Order: sequence, then structure tokens, then C-alpha cells
Amino acid sequence: MRVDGLIIAGGQSSRMGQFKASVSFLGRPLINHVFERLKNQVDNIFINSNILIPSLHVETKMIEDETSSYLGPLAGLQAGLRQIDCQWLQIAPCDTPFIPLDLTEKLISTSNNTDKPIIVPLVNDRLHPTLGLIHQSTLPLLDQFLEAGGRGFIQFIKDVGYSSTPFADEKSFTNINSHDDLKKYEQN
Repeated sequence: MRVDGLIIAGGQSSRMGQFKASVSFLGRPLINHVFERLKNQVDNIFINSNILIPSLHVETKMIEDETSSYLGPLAGLQAGLRQIDCQWLQIAPCDTPFIPLDLTEKLISTSNNTDKPIIVPLVNDRLHPTLGLIHQSTLPLLDQFLEAGGRGFIQFIKDVGYSSTPFADEKSFTNINSHDDLKKYEQN
């Protein structure tokens, strides 16, 4: 089964105060950490961003949102599902530098035992849908959800139906959202 990866880097980075994907973390742009952890888990990696990421030193295809209005990470997912020709899409935000190296493997394992088109990590009773495995068949439902004004990832997965896969290490799902987060996790 082919699974491609999509790193979503189109956020407004309001808490960071600058484009988050390019922020230096442990000597490299934050997005590069996500790319390195995801590259051996999927067949191809694509990046969703509406701006050029000059500090990204990897060969990959960029995918822009279909609208210039900021519609959040679901707009990135929509663009990815429409432009990437694969059955399953593993998504990851650009600010999660510690994602598990077996994330996709475990989510695929769950997908083999359910008919749900979305598989998401679950850590300590908290869902992480922006690190989910999304089936191509969800695209028409996502189009309808966004056209109706929906923006919330949790609401979308609840509307469509999902299964979850438990993970134990909460740090693996950490988002770096501010300069304080950068300092905290660079020291650990």
C-alpha cells in the first residue's frame, strides 16, 4: 500500500511571530526535523505552504492551498488530497519535531482493522488529528465541510468517522508554538 506524506506548513505562526517552519531549532529549520523523521515512513513527501520556504534544504514538491484565504490546516489537507495521487496520506504539521519513527506503521496497522477513513494518534486520551493518516476517499467530505464554513480538525474527523491508535510518549506529539517552547525543548 502506498502512503505519501504531507507536511503542513501554511499556518499563520501568530504565537511564534515569524514563519514557524523556518525557525531554527537545534541548529536546523523546524520543518527539517519533521521531514527527517517522516521521510523513511512514507513513499514520497510533499509540503503544503503558501509561501516559499528558503531555508528548507530538501528536494520535494510544494503544494499550495487552493484559496488565498487562511482556512487552517484543513485547507492544506484539501490541497494535498486533491494533488497527491495515493490511497493514504500521512499528514504532519511543520512544528512537531519529535514525531514517532513508527507513526505511519502503527496507523497503517490500525487501518487494516477498521473501515474508518481517518486514523489518528491518541495519547493520554487526547487525539492528534493533524498527525493522522487520511484516506483519499475523504476529499469530497472535506470539500463539503470547508464549503459549509467548517474549520475544526476534530469536528471534521468526528463528522467523517475515525479510529485511533494509542501512543505512550506524549513528547513525540509536542508542537513548538512559541520562542519559549523552542528554549524549553532545546534544553531537554
